[in-house]
Amino acid sequence: MAAPPKVALLIETASSYGRGLLRGIARYARLHGPWSFFLEPGGQDETPPPLRDWGVDGVITLFRTRRQARRLLALRIPTVDLDFTLPGLVPWGVCNDEAGVARTAAEHLLSRGLRHFGFVAWAAVEDGISLWESRRQKVFVDVVRRAGFDASVYAWPTRPADRVWGREQKRLATWLASLPRPAGVMAANDQRARHVLEAARLAGLRIPDDLAVIGVDNDETLCDLSTPSISSVALDTDTIGYQGAAMLDRLMGGRRVPRRPELVPPLGVIARRSTDMLAMADPAVVTAVRFMEANIGRPIRISDVLRITQLSRKTLEVRFRRGLGRTPHEELQRRRLERVKTLLQQTDWPLKQIARAAGFTYVEHLHSIFRRDVGMTPAKFRAMHGGR
Repeated sequence: MAAPPKVALLIETASSYGRGLLRGIARYARLHGPWSFFLEPGGQDETPPPLRDWGVDGVITLFRTRRQARRLLALRIPTVDLDFTLPGLVPWGVCNDEAGVARTAAEHLLSRGLRHFGFVAWAAVEDGISLWESRRQKVFVDVVRRAGFDASVYAWPTRPADRVWGREQKRLATWLASLPRPAGVMAANDQRARHVLEAARLAGLRIPDDLAVIGVDNDETLCDLSTPSISSVALDTDTIGYQGAAMLDRLMGGRRVPRRPELVPPLGVIARRSTDMLAMADPAVVTAVRFMEANIGRPIRISDVLRITQLSRKTLEVRFRRGLGRTPHEELQRRRLERVKTLLQQTDWPLKQIARAAGFTYVEHLHSIFRRDVGMTPAKFRAMHGGR
């Protein structure tokens, strides 16, 4: 029997993002392996380990700098990048659909009725790769502008001395205080969202009343340790890892792979306290949405919403589209699915109980709607994000 291929996983294990990728890689190896893995806990070094001395057959990594990438590629070992940030050096890879990530965050903030927006990124490092950040920023601003509003972008300090968090926090606080209120801010990831919350407290801003904040990665530890807890775009790291392993398997077997990235869309928003607000000017829409929130666990219908607002269906639809960009039915469905995602992630309830708690009369209906709108079954979503 041939020896299993040796695969080096040069992936940071300290983050929930890296661990999610590893779960997907492990799932592929269980189904199509066995593989033998080399993995060192912790972060990624600039200089690659002596992979040739170890007889490594393939590498899965996330390139962080061009120098790191060139050193690794010089070894001429089949390699897959799970960021796809260097198309000029590596013409294939698997990565997040960053446009989808930014669009999902923008639509969530727009759904809160906000009219003022901002984006806060990490700084680019020297010889660094920050295409994912710049892509998120550009698409977020574009989506907000297409909705008829404007978005400010936080400018990173140019002087290295001002980038120390003690100083930068004051700079960020000043920028946040300059935004018209209430405002919605997308942070590049959950750690940066925590920075935004700390700077907002320094500026005397209330979360979410003055500032609604959303991050990316759905790092449960970071999100739940924050006060208030942080809403976040959940990324499908399991699928990225799985598809990256499949791509490496083809490369190690001498087969061709498409010279383009494989984009994996996000799973959606896990809503928490940092965006739990409404800022719509239309009182009828606010009344309707508050009614939906208060009765999300009951099988209410749009006819019930019409009774509360004392408006005709056509009038309410026009005002919902003007305020939220969707119909009352679409808003109710969206909120029910958010509730389902939260319960799948945070409880071990059976799906029938979750369906009732989210206002679905039949579990079959929930299953159908969830699969259509989320792109996977509730069971897969729970397996990837873990019910307690």
